[in-house]
Amino acid sequence: MKILNPSQLKQVDEQTIANQAINSWDLMQRASATVVASLLEDFPELLEKPVYILCGKGNNGGDGLAIAGLLEALGATVEVYLIDAEQYSADNAENQEKLGHERIRMFNLEDILAFERDAIIIDCLFGYGLNTALSADWHGIIDQINAARAVRISVDMPSGLSCETHITVDSPIIRADRVYTFQVPKLNLLLPEYGEFVKSFSILDIGLDIEAMEGQKTNMHYLTAKSVKLLMPIRTKFSHKGTFGHALLIGGSYGKMGAMLLASKAALRTGCGLVSVGIPNCGTSIVQTAFPEAMVFADAAELSLRDFNFPTDLTAIGMGVGMGTDELTVRGFAIYLQSLPEDARLVLDADALNILAQQESLLQALPAETILSPHPKELSRLIGTWDNDYEKLSKAKIFASEHQVFLIIKGANSVLVCPDGSLYFNSTGNPGMATGGSGDVLTGILTSLRAQGMSAKDTAILGMYLHGLAGDIASRDTGEASLIASDIINNLANAFQDLKDS
Repeated sequence: MKILNPSQLKQVDEQTIANQAINSWDLMQRASATVVASLLEDFPELLEKPVYILCGKGNNGGDGLAIAGLLEALGATVEVYLIDAEQYSADNAENQEKLGHERIRMFNLEDILAFERDAIIIDCLFGYGLNTALSADWHGIIDQINAARAVRISVDMPSGLSCETHITVDSPIIRADRVYTFQVPKLNLLLPEYGEFVKSFSILDIGLDIEAMEGQKTNMHYLTAKSVKLLMPIRTKFSHKGTFGHALLIGGSYGKMGAMLLASKAALRTGCGLVSVGIPNCGTSIVQTAFPEAMVFADAAELSLRDFNFPTDLTAIGMGVGMGTDELTVRGFAIYLQSLPEDARLVLDADALNILAQQESLLQALPAETILSPHPKELSRLIGTWDNDYEKLSKAKIFASEHQVFLIIKGANSVLVCPDGSLYFNSTGNPGMATGGSGDVLTGILTSLRAQGMSAKDTAILGMYLHGLAGDIASRDTGEASLIASDIINNLANAFQDLKDS
């Protein structure tokens, strides 16, 4: 699914109106009806609670006025507030007439608004057209909304937050419990920096013209089951274990062999034919007892990797989990990395990334299309610190391009940064996956898919989607607080089946 900017969204709206022989007011009514249907599904108590709808002077406010009329027709108790302005959009003005001016309370930025406790507030002040921060004058109204003991629902965007320009978090912005955004996600709904303003969001299909959408060019995408399922490896009747590759996972140290168990189990559950591990000698009996399906290459060193006397010609190699960064490990890692063939399929995580950050010259030794999967702290060691998420993405793009690597920045809405500058935001995953070992599982998944012959880009897209989906399925049984990394592995089969059936 494409992520579009405000200019593109406006073009799509205009083409939809022309191609479907409707007017802008018709499209507004369609969007508003879709919002109401979602409200009733997600908040069935809405018809029994006081509802406040705050409307701006533009078309987002027009949506709010239309929503008010629809909810009132269903029996909801609705209070409509409309900003007092000299001029309104044409569709906004028409919906004022249809609702009736006697049903509308005008307000100014200096006013005190009274919200009943346990109410539902629907924010329709500003939509996708906002491209700069609201003035400080808006703090009074926005702060009142944010302080209310109510459920806050924003239509299209939380008012005060633009689609894709940087807004400082101390600006007046609605803290939305749910955002109903139209047709496609917007960049700022996906960035961690704005998480406090976007607790959750839903994408509502309002029937915008498909050809108009497809005609828009963008380098930003949001992953959906429809597109990701096309990447799934196909198994044929005459396949055998050699068909699906041999993954080698290198890492582990005394006290951290669990990371290698998680990665290797995840790799085999993801479908590669064979899994071997390269580990210090202390882990041999652990791995062969706890995970007999894996083969072991043991380093001569007892407690941590030193010699790295492992094969370099296996189908794909994943390195770094639980590995440590002591002096001999760093030396052995550097020698092994530089011995890899140019076409090696490589996945690096955890301590492999920390070593690269310490010895930047090793970046030149990375085979083309290496996949790196840092969490934010590891990323900052590689690319430097950033002041905001826009700067982070900019630096990440430069790094990926310079070194021709695929960079998965882990976290909420994990994002794949490609060497050509394109971005792919993940739609799966949940806060319960913020637990020790979750990243090790992802490394195993990625190495397995790479071993099965998938390109680095397709591996990264399918890998992070499956990883998040398995976590989502696991959370249904365990809840988020109790989810552990092994639960993700145990639900990989369900994730594959869910994606196949979608």
